[in-house]
Amino acid sequence: MRTSASAGQIWSVLGEPGRWPEHELFLRRVIGSSGTVHPGEHLLGVGRGLGVRIPLDVVEAVTDRRLVVRVHAAPGIVEELTYELTPLVRGGCDLAVSVVVEGLFARGAALPLWLASGLTVRVLAHRVEGIARAARKVA
Repeated sequence: MRTSASAGQIWSVLGEPGRWPEHELFLRRVIGSSGTVHPGEHLLGVGRGLGVRIPLDVVEAVTDRRLVVRVHAAPGIVEELTYELTPLVRGGCDLAVSVVVEGLFARGAALPLWLASGLTVRVLAHRVEGIARAARKVA
């Protein structure tokens, strides 16, 4: 998804687990973060609604470039989300997300998780567009 936001503006949301609920519609909050995201971090997401706790493992975090998170969505379902940020020559950024689902129940969960991730990246793009607009007004 193409956005007018810079990689740094996108990372201001992706790089802080406390801000993930701003774009991840299934999370109410994230527990265990000390600010910016670090590879090897083990976090706990609290789901909206029932407040289910979801283990989140940060596999990779490259500032302004890439974030990989393993989500232990349910017993028998592990989802790996990879966010790729590619700056554009004329400004803005391409934001891509890939989804890999593994585990005993992966086959049945793949489509719903893929659809949910597509919605999540659209919400993220919308949020960072707002950040980019606000920055342009100030400049």
